[in-house]
Amino acid sequence: MLLKGKKILVTGASSGIGMAAAKLFSSEGASVALAARRKNKLDALVAEIKSAGGIAVAIEADISRTKGVTEMMEQAVNRLAGLDGAFNNAGTIGNFSPMLNQSEQDWDETINVNLKSVWFSSQWQMRYFQTNDIKGSIVNTSSWLASGALCGSSVYSASKAGIDAFVRAAAIEVANSGIRINSVNPGGINTEMTREAFNHDKLILDMFSQQHPAKRLGEPTEVAELACWLLSERASFVNGQAIHVDSGYTIGGQRGS
Repeated sequence: MLLKGKKILVTGASSGIGMAAAKLFSSEGASVALAARRKNKLDALVAEIKSAGGIAVAIEADISRTKGVTEMMEQAVNRLAGLDGAFNNAGTIGNFSPMLNQSEQDWDETINVNLKSVWFSSQWQMRYFQTNDIKGSIVNTSSWLASGALCGSSVYSASKAGIDAFVRAAAIEVANSGIRINSVNPGGINTEMTREAFNHDKLILDMFSQQHPAKRLGEPTEVAELACWLLSERASFVNGQAIHVDSGYTIGGQRGS
């Protein structure tokens, strides 16, 4: 098992990629602390993992506030009796509309959740690993939109590009402590957030799906598998990378029919 004996935090665990990751990490031997705002969904997920013989705890958290990040991290460490890795996956699509329709509040809300919270979570985790001499691994969820664009993605793209940028710097700052930090960059994934970005328009979603070389959207488990590997010792020499999970969608050039 890739994560046998590891203690892993997963944020945004109540749905989509986070939920898939929570189940996968547990099946791979990890004890998991699951954080999100929707406590009822977390409790149901924890019960499901426990029924399968896993170890999981639920942490209700609002990481749009720095205080919320600190409280979440302290709970995770206390309730798991330590921490070996983290999948900082929580995020928001925000007000996915053209830049001229965006407000300062739209900017602040998206940046706070998608970038500021991930930066502070990573900082807390790196400091904890260094203080306790733990060769920990951190994986942050970015997006293909960090390097690509859709109409309406300006703020979201900025928030995700910021993750990839700080990960590169953080990686070389902590590598000599045996700590690794990477990003996963999903393409179109079959999640509620993807549907929300396209206003649940099935025709547009189908067109977006067909633009992927695999002629389909990815599944949350396909992103979770990469995150699981990056958190494991199998990826011991992978650091500071932003790895796309998109069937090649972001490769430039002509698309055939």
